[in-house]
Amino acid sequence: MKEGLTFAHWWLALMIALLWAFVAWRRRSEAFPYPALMLFGASGRDWRQKVAKILRGIAVFAVLLALARPQWMRWEERRLQGVDIVIALDASGSMMASDYYPSRMEAAKRVIRQFVELLRQKRSGDRLGLVVFAAESYTQCPLTDDYDFLLETLSQVQNAREGVLRDGTAIGDGLAVALQRLRFSPAKSRVVILLSDGVNNTGEIAPKDAAWMAEQMGIRVYTIGIGTSSGMVSWRDPLTGRTLHGQPAGFDEPLLRAIAQQTDGAYFAARDPQTLHRILRQILQMETAPLPTVRRRQRVTELSLWLAGIALACLLAESLLVHALWRRVP
Repeated sequence: MKEGLTFAHWWLALMIALLWAFVAWRRRSEAFPYPALMLFGASGRDWRQKVAKILRGIAVFAVLLALARPQWMRWEERRLQGVDIVIALDASGSMMASDYYPSRMEAAKRVIRQFVELLRQKRSGDRLGLVVFAAESYTQCPLTDDYDFLLETLSQVQNAREGVLRDGTAIGDGLAVALQRLRFSPAKSRVVILLSDGVNNTGEIAPKDAAWMAEQMGIRVYTIGIGTSSGMVSWRDPLTGRTLHGQPAGFDEPLLRAIAQQTDGAYFAARDPQTLHRILRQILQMETAPLPTVRRRQRVTELSLWLAGIALACLLAESLLVHALWRRVP
C-alpha cells in the first residue's frame, strides 16, 4: 500500500498567487515611505498587528492550497495472475438437443455461470468476454472483469430457434469474432473456449482458416464438444409450421479436435454437465500467466474543504481579535 499527496489544479493556485503578489507589489510601490516614524518609538500594539497579519497570511495560503485541490491518494500495487478469456457459445438449433438436461445449450450456460463464480472465488485479474454464434456471430459481452455484468448478458442469450439469430452453425465465423475481441489484449495469455456440438454447416470463414488465424495470433483455443452421437432435437418447420420430433442433432468431434490441435490448445469431450464443469476447472488450472504490476487507486480524499475551513477559521479569529477583544474605545 502506497500513499501520496497530489494537486489536481496546481496551475490555478499558481496563477492566483502570482496575480496576488503582483497586486501587493504595486500597492506597496505606490505608498509614501516615511521611515522616520520609528523615531516615535515602537507601538504597544505591534505584537497584536503581527498576530493579525499571521492569521491573514495563513488564511491566504490555505485558500491558495484549496484552489490547487489537494488530494490524498492511496494505491495498492500487486502482481496479478491474469488471463483474457473469450467464451464462444454455440446457439444453433442443434444445441437444443435433449441429451443434456434440459438441453445442451442450457447445460452449457449453467456451467459457464459456475465457471465465472469459480473465477470470482479463487482468482483475480482474469477478464472474460462472451461471443454467441449460430449462422451469424456477435459479441454478447466484451472483455470485462465485471463478472456480474457478464452473467447478466449470459442470461439474455437465446437459441437461434427462438428467432434471435438465423439458424445454422458457423464455427469459423464465431471463432473469428472471438479472436477479434482478443486482438488488442495486453495479456500474455489469451484464450478462446469454444463450446459447440461441432457440426459446421454455414459461414464465410472455414473453421480451419479461423484456427490458422488463432495460431498466427498466438491465441490458444480450447474446444469443448457438447453432446453425444445419439442426441435428438425437435424443431418447428418455418414453412409448414409443423413440429418435427426426433431429428438427429449431430456431433462433429474430429473438427473440434483439429481446431484445438492447430492452436496448441486441447479438446475435451463433455459427455454430461458434470464432466463439462470439470473441464472448465481444468482449463482454469492450465492457464495462468503473470501480468505486469498493476497500480490500483484505492481511495481519494479531497482536502480542499479542510483547507477552506482553516482559512475561514483564521479570518474569523482575526476579525474577532481586531474588532472585539483588542478594540479600544477612547
